[in-house]
Amino acid sequence: MSKLRILLIVFSFLPMLHIAAQTAAQTQPAPPEGWTSRVNGGATIWTAPGQERDRPELMFLPPQRPQGETKEWFGNQALALAKSAGSPISISDVLEKDGVLLRVVQIEDTKHHKPSLAIYGYLTANGLSAAVLAIPEGFPVQDPRMETAKHYIRQLANQKYEIAPFAAPAGPPGGLQSSPGAVVQAPNSGGPPFVPPPHGNGDLTYHAKAILPAERDVPLKGVYLFVGYAFGATYGGVGTTMNWGQHAVQQLLLLYENGVAAKVDLRGGNLAGKYQAEGFATLDVTNPAVVSSAPFGRWSEDENAVHLQWANGSLTDLAKNGPDLEGKGERWHPYQIAEGDVLEGTFVRKMEAGLRSQWIVFKRDGTFSGEGVNVTMGGSMVNPRFPERGGGTYTVHKGSMILFFSNGFTQSIACTLDHKNSPDVQLVLLNGFPFERVR
Repeated sequence: MSKLRILLIVFSFLPMLHIAAQTAAQTQPAPPEGWTSRVNGGATIWTAPGQERDRPELMFLPPQRPQGETKEWFGNQALALAKSAGSPISISDVLEKDGVLLRVVQIEDTKHHKPSLAIYGYLTANGLSAAVLAIPEGFPVQDPRMETAKHYIRQLANQKYEIAPFAAPAGPPGGLQSSPGAVVQAPNSGGPPFVPPPHGNGDLTYHAKAILPAERDVPLKGVYLFVGYAFGATYGGVGTTMNWGQHAVQQLLLLYENGVAAKVDLRGGNLAGKYQAEGFATLDVTNPAVVSSAPFGRWSEDENAVHLQWANGSLTDLAKNGPDLEGKGERWHPYQIAEGDVLEGTFVRKMEAGLRSQWIVFKRDGTFSGEGVNVTMGGSMVNPRFPERGGGTYTVHKGSMILFFSNGFTQSIACTLDHKNSPDVQLVLLNGFPFERVR
């Protein structure tokens, strides 16, 4: 299999928007001296001088939004890309220097060739852009073409160069079509999705929402859970595309004492579900600007049913059946979100060999200490104010784990516990990231 074929497989594997070959050709920088460039299938490819089967090739890929902690996400994505082109033989750790990430994977393809893929990642205006350098088997690392390629990648990374995205043709409502060519599905190896809200001007920084003051903290009168199927767009995680169709969901119906209703996803992945990564301690249902659109509405009840008038104009009636609520093809059961729990113990998010585990220690006096918990809300590259290690006090309120760090930083994280009583809690989900009790 040629290096170009490997690169094109890698390219088609990425979950991305369509790329306009014409736009890429117009915006690409000049290649290094002696190198040639071309656009193939929407990808811009740079080829070193030399014999056809004995020269490196370089391709830049469009940006993607990191899911979870950036370095870990990039490492998983790089490995998934390499696996799509062949069987990995050797895998390097993820290296980081001056803001550029690198993972090198040697693979064996179907013709038993053993090239290496050096996969680089760097932040640009619209996410994390990537460059893939395909290196022939046995190619000398001291070859000047290697130095040229590495210097060129660094230069473009410093310039924040990225392939310009091009809007996809119209597809199913709420979905995005994948790039041309075969799309390979891969397991979600990078943790649950976390997409920080865009702030424009190339700012990828996530900003924690403020905890609501008491006068705007409206109590919940009822919370109900629906487990079943819904129709819409989903995102499966690293190495997958957006999909449109029927999919399993776990949804919450929130009924506030001020008459506001909300229907959200208990976990992320359903792009239409309005999942709350911070839980509900930061959700201000007293603000008309917040509750004027999906997923909000107003609710009322009589002795027979709960009536929901949604902000999008639709009306739902749920009949009361004992403690449950029933509608057309759905049944909602009473659900208790995490509230007021006091934990004690050490909880660890266990990682694969070679990756450092994250941990958090809770004490019954309301204090905590931890390391790596910032991965739950984007990691240091996306959420730089969230300390990578430290401690302070915590409280559990409205399905949120609220961490008050001693340096003054406060972060609310969606929190689910496997048991209500503190001694029985064995698993804490923070924004979907599992932390297991070890002692």
